[in-house]
Amino acid sequence: MLTVKPIQSKKEQEELCALCSCEYLEEALCYRADDGDFIGICQLLLKNGCGYIKNLAYAPSKDDWEAMIIMLRAAMNFMYRCGIEHSYLSEDTSETLIKFSGYKRNEDGLLYLNLNKFYNTPCHGERT
Repeated sequence: MLTVKPIQSKKEQEELCALCSCEYLEEALCYRADDGDFIGICQLLLKNGCGYIKNLAYAPSKDDWEAMIIMLRAAMNFMYRCGIEHSYLSEDTSETLIKFSGYKRNEDGLLYLNLNKFYNTPCHGERT
């Protein structure tokens, strides 16, 4: 069973970043995904009313993009519940994850998502 949960220990976050070959960001919040084995991490920052997904990093020999998207959505939901409207995704994110994330390039070329629109726009067309 897939679990996605926040990492409470900075020591654990640092160790998992090293395992995933990504930069450890002490000021970042972090989620981890597991399915019995460790799948990957997501580090995020909340600054100046914006959310920044700094990395989505796979564990060695893992490539479960669906689990990574679920973890990303957990981070996005957390930001939204904190009142964050504007979210940015790291350029280092794999093309597969970008494709399924909902983030699009804005006029500045940055991967951007308006969380209010993402969570408040119905998925269906107009009803008659």
